[in-house]
Amino acid sequence: MCRASSHDAFKKKKHQLRKPLVPSPEQQAIAKLSQTQNVVVSARPGSGKTATAEAIVAANPDLRIAVITYSKSLQLETARRLDDYPSCDVYTFHAMAGKLFPSAAPVQNDSILRKLRKTKVPPSWNGDLYNLIILDELQDCTDDLFWLVHAFVSAVTRAAGGKAPQIVCLGDERQAIYQFRGSDARFLSLSPSVMDVISPYPWSHLPLSKSFRLSHQTSDFVNKVFLNGEQYITGSHDGPKPIYMHGDMDGRVWAMADKLVPLIEKYGPECTAIIAPHIKSNGPLTILTNILSEHYKLPIAVSISDEVTLQDEVISGKICVTTYHQFKGSERDLVIVCGVDASYFTYLARDLPDDSCPNSTFVALTRARQQLVVLHHSAQPPMPFIDVQQLHQTANVIDLTYTGLQEPNPVGRPIQLGLRLNKNTFASEMVRHIPIESLDEICETYLVIKILAPPLPERQHINAPDKVLTRETEQHYEAVSDLNGLAVVAAYELSLLGTLTTLGHSPRKSIPAVPEEIDALAAWLCEEACGYEAVVSGYKPRKIQMHGHKFDWLGPYLSAARERLVEQFVDTKHLKFEVELKERDFLVEETTTGQVQTTCLSGRADIVQYDKMLKSNRKSATSSIDLHDQPGVSIWEIKFASQLSPEHAIQACVYAYLWCRRTKSSSPPRIILFNVRDGEKWEIKPLGGIEGLGTVVKETLRARYTSRGEPSTDEFLKKCRKTSAEVEKK
Repeated sequence: MCRASSHDAFKKKKHQLRKPLVPSPEQQAIAKLSQTQNVVVSARPGSGKTATAEAIVAANPDLRIAVITYSKSLQLETARRLDDYPSCDVYTFHAMAGKLFPSAAPVQNDSILRKLRKTKVPPSWNGDLYNLIILDELQDCTDDLFWLVHAFVSAVTRAAGGKAPQIVCLGDERQAIYQFRGSDARFLSLSPSVMDVISPYPWSHLPLSKSFRLSHQTSDFVNKVFLNGEQYITGSHDGPKPIYMHGDMDGRVWAMADKLVPLIEKYGPECTAIIAPHIKSNGPLTILTNILSEHYKLPIAVSISDEVTLQDEVISGKICVTTYHQFKGSERDLVIVCGVDASYFTYLARDLPDDSCPNSTFVALTRARQQLVVLHHSAQPPMPFIDVQQLHQTANVIDLTYTGLQEPNPVGRPIQLGLRLNKNTFASEMVRHIPIESLDEICETYLVIKILAPPLPERQHINAPDKVLTRETEQHYEAVSDLNGLAVVAAYELSLLGTLTTLGHSPRKSIPAVPEEIDALAAWLCEEACGYEAVVSGYKPRKIQMHGHKFDWLGPYLSAARERLVEQFVDTKHLKFEVELKERDFLVEETTTGQVQTTCLSGRADIVQYDKMLKSNRKSATSSIDLHDQPGVSIWEIKFASQLSPEHAIQACVYAYLWCRRTKSSSPPRIILFNVRDGEKWEIKPLGGIEGLGTVVKETLRARYTSRGEPSTDEFLKKCRKTSAEVEKK
């Protein structure tokens, strides 16, 4: 049976319910062609890529086939689908790297993959000699993943005595939305040019144009209104017309909610999603979500962090409120799409031409199995490129204003490249959505990172639950990993200082009565953390849905977690928690034009440790640190994460820089990054002192907020040839 899948009982159940494969004509054509050629498949949203992979495997029972997927969830889904085929293996790209480089550390993310690439360790393949390799979601491929694919195919070829496997590339150029990670859709569209070295067979391009997800009405709407009439997608079933709701999302959110609730009740919260370009600091979406939760008592799962994969158990049975990017690959009967107006080009897509549909918008519009609803904020004109006449013909337009839709702005506004800082920048946000190679370059150029303590053995990891059952009858779960981290630091602060600034309590005011018994204390802190997070994020559903819960999941882990923090501080007399730091006018010069921009840079350092003994030239007899060689202050960034990362290191440096500016310090503080979950501890030293810290902050802001445009095709192909040559040297 197909390997690499787990959860046998669940797999068996899926197998029993699965319908026999009946390939479409397009899928049959791809399966047949894959017997003699390499194939590039342009697969429209919902067109059945996994079913196509099954059709290929079923049509080639005598071939050894590997399917490589982008995500773990897709790998498990594909492995379940291919469970009946003994000649097929399914890997994620990262898991395949682990088999290709067996002596290296497990590859769990792109950062580790990049480090593995730099070691220049030669790959070796001792697994099956595959005749055919299927590469899924190739529009999301990066240079590091291309290096990995090249290394994998070359290693299999060498192990097979020089016989190269054939390749099938699956993906959709219009669903390429991870450019901020360094992905490039041309790894898919130009596969014949970039992979000719590793697979010498002829190439063909074939489409999967029929979407089994979208109705005829939705595909008609997307094609005619957003794709300039191009017949890009073909629907597969009848459904209601899309709804285009136009209204004031600042002042009349209640009116929109009243229109949406009957639809949500019709399809069910469990079959509803509300998606937007961003969730944090999205005032109208926050208000709408809270209305649905507080007033209409609808169950809702809000994904606050776009860095975390959606958890099926957490979103099951609830309205899923998340970003376009997080919902990619998902679908629901009713999908409500926010942010479809001209402001998208002003704030999020200033580097894209405004005469065509952005890929992110296209992805958002193609998630609904039945009813698509588009919410348009009346303060903004429609997107410039849309066909307004076709909008009124293919959708039910609901206008909640007295003025009607504004006229779209004319297309052709100049693409805005270069640096553009936000008015306000938060340290925790500025390190996100930056290609890993840029983060690594900043760390390697300007920082020295010393591992003071490696991760503890797996058995010593504090694996507190990341989700808990809150409603047994409905089988509703809530995500709690963020609450765990808050509660652990708060427990340490409380035991040390008797304060709870970590959870928003003023140190100058008395705190409520706190339980002393550890399990009761853990429950109290988790409940406080839940309320605090609702205030900070603005989203109330989790707090509402956990009302009456025992908050009893952290008790068995809290003592160990708190003790792990206690062990880090020899002198605990001079610690401050959740220290607010800010520089109102942080200046950044754009490298190409020399233009200076400003932003208000702010954040909160988890712990600031002041060493009074250093100032009096005294040593602690119990300390292993030579205090005379250390600065008098340490900035601690505390994580409760699966592992530490370059993003965490740079975030800690931002806090250290802000502390230096606030205190007018002449030297940088000691910077410590500590992961409570696994005990890993880094010390981060800036090259060049405070000036070096400032450079780290500036380079990170440039990497995060500079739009550079897409490299030319010649530049892209040149880089691919360089990567291929790097592999062939091994």
